[in-house]
Amino acid sequence: MRRDVNPIHATLLQTRLEEIAQGFGAVSQPLGAAMSHGALSSGKRFRGMLMLLAAEASGGVCDTIVDAACAVEMVHAASLIFDDLPCMDDAGLRRGQPATHVAHGESRAVLGGIALITEAMALLAGARGASGTVRAQLVRILSRSLGPQGLCAGQDLDLHAAKNGAGVEQEQDLKTGVLFIAGLEMLAVIKEFDAEEQTQMIDFGRQLGRVFQSYDDLLDVVGDQAALGKDTGRDAAAPGPRRGLLAVSDLQNVSRHYEASRAQLDAMLRSKRLQAPEIAALLERVLPYAARA
Repeated sequence: MRRDVNPIHATLLQTRLEEIAQGFGAVSQPLGAAMSHGALSSGKRFRGMLMLLAAEASGGVCDTIVDAACAVEMVHAASLIFDDLPCMDDAGLRRGQPATHVAHGESRAVLGGIALITEAMALLAGARGASGTVRAQLVRILSRSLGPQGLCAGQDLDLHAAKNGAGVEQEQDLKTGVLFIAGLEMLAVIKEFDAEEQTQMIDFGRQLGRVFQSYDDLLDVVGDQAALGKDTGRDAAAPGPRRGLLAVSDLQNVSRHYEASRAQLDAMLRSKRLQAPEIAALLERVLPYAARA
């Protein structure tokens, strides 16, 4: 029997994002529209939802957690804006609607993505209910996940590096895992987890990134574009080195790899900070046990 996720957390996340977005167009309304297009469009909100559900399992959701989750979602939205650009994946569809650069032009897409990242950092710097020390830690964690040892490096490797098994795993950690890790590491700081629990959060975030990206690679080949709400076949069509796990293995082996990795992820839910039925339900909804390939 499939478990479900209480919609209250999704509503909490969306409401706060909408509050923040009210200030996006204060100086330039078109820029604000591009930012909102990326940040408020319908999506899974998987990263933010995971943070809220894990917080609920560790004593409850507070304003600081909500702000941190929104910051992660804003950065993720910016990364998708950049990922869709003609110089990257050249994708025209995202979350069932035209990609930001298609709807608002390339220049405003780039500026909007940069602005979303700066707004995310500002949100953490003033996170509600947090001390100055905690705010500084949150900014440090999220900013570190984006730069030359984080998401930017992962995207560069994905676009330009020749592929092998170890290299693809490194790309998964940097391109996808870093935001899961950052979100759960911020949760650990806010909830004052001990060192062992912090390590468990980081390990889980890394494994989750690998599983998520493996499934995304599969969907790019076998997924239905209408159902996914985004372009498929981009990895094979992209110029330069072939991208993703399918650059180093065939479809059947990638499917088996995904299913084995997904089982490992479930085993990690035994950590006391992750033992919540709604966390398992969220993972099941986004990452099914069978690869469907």
